[in-house]
Amino acid sequence: MRTYSKLLSLTALAVAALIIYLNWAVDRRSGPLLSDLRTLPINSQGQPGTAGNLLGMEARLMPADYQSRERLQLKFTTYLNQARTAGLLGSRTVVVLPEHVGTGLFALGEKPEVQQARTLRDAMQWMALSNPWDYLRALLSNESDDRRTEAVLRIKGRQMADDYQLIFGGLAKTYGVTMVAGSIVLPEPRLENGRLLTGNGPLRQVSLSFASNGQPIGPLQYKNTLSRYERRYSEASDASAATLPTPAGRLAVLIGCDAYVQSPPADAELLAIPGARHDPPTSCAVDTQPETALPRMEVRTFGLPWNLVGSPRRPAPHHSEPVQLNNLWLPERP
Repeated sequence: MRTYSKLLSLTALAVAALIIYLNWAVDRRSGPLLSDLRTLPINSQGQPGTAGNLLGMEARLMPADYQSRERLQLKFTTYLNQARTAGLLGSRTVVVLPEHVGTGLFALGEKPEVQQARTLRDAMQWMALSNPWDYLRALLSNESDDRRTEAVLRIKGRQMADDYQLIFGGLAKTYGVTMVAGSIVLPEPRLENGRLLTGNGPLRQVSLSFASNGQPIGPLQYKNTLSRYERRYSEASDASAATLPTPAGRLAVLIGCDAYVQSPPADAELLAIPGARHDPPTSCAVDTQPETALPRMEVRTFGLPWNLVGSPRRPAPHHSEPVQLNNLWLPERP
């Protein structure tokens, strides 16, 4: 009888613990995280004219910026309003955002423990706890070196693609500019009938640009040269870079180290580099870099939450370099 009572008590405790855990797992209320919405210094080069301009946004992104679509939109709305007030936005403006700005979208609508995690590894562990069944299915079906990160990006991929297009396509339309929306890592990304879609294939890092009407400008731009951390959960592509038609000219987008190991397409008139490197010979392991005289906008990546561009076990480093808006007025064509 005593044994039966113990078993009954243990069963009741297990059921109570399960109910508490399930209630916790479905609770997506975020805490009051703070972001930095201060305006940025503006570094402008060239003479204003009618040919247009390249505008790079080097900003520190914080976990609070990924609490919701509205929070991330507010971050860039602050800077775009500043640029408009300074006379830097027009129909021939090409805005370039940082590398991996879309990858952090996995945390949208997730628990505050995810957004408050200091490292990518911790964030992924909280994601596993709050999405147990989807996570286990995705974990069992991949064999990458960083199975946690791959599993999370797979279960969140469809929603990430939708959010990426809604947020940055919406900003391009609201401000009437062309927008190179940094980059995002998705499972088998593809662009069909004006919509960014995902599949069941390898994770790839891509950049998508949006026209002033909010519609994507194809094709997708793939990253071919991955860092050793990116290779732990995603695969490089061998797709050739193609130019994108914009009102300012034919634009080439090379992500990260791709800009230092491959030449832009022959018909390119402009070059955007999300994820520009401080020291390409060291960080990209290249001895010689392709030479190009194209007008270019390099956007360095500062302070991404969870150290998305570095070790998953280390917090994001604190950069001493100033964040800023970089503007380049394009020369008039003959």
